[in-house]
Amino acid sequence: MDGSAEIAIGAAVASGFFVESAKTLIAGDTAGRWWFLLVCFVGIGLIVFGFWRREQLRRRVHIGIVATAADAAKGLAHARQLESQAETYSRAWPVTVKTGVRLPADGGTAPDLVQALADKTIEAMTLAEQLSPNAVQINLFPTMRLHVAFRYGARLGQTHTRGVMVYEPHHEGGAPSHFPAALLKATDSAGGPLNIDGMQNIDGGDPTATALALDLQARGEAFFAPVRKTCQEDGIGNLLRLSSRVSRLPENTETFTAAIEQICRTWFETHLPDGARTGRHAIFLSGPVAIAVALGARLASADHGRWTAYTYDAANNTYERFPPSPTA
Repeated sequence: MDGSAEIAIGAAVASGFFVESAKTLIAGDTAGRWWFLLVCFVGIGLIVFGFWRREQLRRRVHIGIVATAADAAKGLAHARQLESQAETYSRAWPVTVKTGVRLPADGGTAPDLVQALADKTIEAMTLAEQLSPNAVQINLFPTMRLHVAFRYGARLGQTHTRGVMVYEPHHEGGAPSHFPAALLKATDSAGGPLNIDGMQNIDGGDPTATALALDLQARGEAFFAPVRKTCQEDGIGNLLRLSSRVSRLPENTETFTAAIEQICRTWFETHLPDGARTGRHAIFLSGPVAIAVALGARLASADHGRWTAYTYDAANNTYERFPPSPTA
């Protein structure tokens, strides 16, 4: 019950006995007047209780969704550890849903598996919304590599951005295991914590192909040098660079949201060469998974097929792409 019955009964009792007590006042008859007033106050109490109950039920029901894309090529132990930490944290809420896939080492069916993982996540979100319409807070725990997270977020952004909070593991000592990092939906945020390093042309690259490079760990040339090399190899002609002023962004929703909004704003407002807006896009990612998911939802949901996401492989000093190269 949502409190409507208590409100209706209370209104009927309060109004009826208020009228009766008013009649005794007009007639000057004190007999029974205080009983009428007492029952009237009981009716008012029922009304107050009904509205309180309704407000309690309207409070958001928290649903945790742990989504894991374990990369067999990079080992599964770390992915399982992150998944376990997310599940443990999520158990504080009434409902936790787990879904996951194991990406093959050769990368062949990885895009289809990520699509399936996103679809299962959307099914869980839709079910949660149906069970508690307009009163559900979906808390998403993505456990996956950055380039996969971008593609995963692009699929989520096609149908679900409102009311989805993406959580990120804490890296600061003594803190809880996760914190609310970013909403998938667009929010108002001026300024931002990043430096806009501007547009750079890559010699010999396709002028209609543009890459967005995000150095969110303040690595400088150690980040951008292999980015330029990869752009040359993949025929990308334009490189838009943003970089963090610190090696780790402060772990709070405000900073992460400001970074996401600044990246999206810079991408959409930067003047690109003719044909580049409708050409190939690439994004070189670093830093938190939550930001990669949110950027996928914001930048690539309308046409994820135009985007290729890259993440750094320290073992080979190269960038891996997703979707994988057809020749991989």
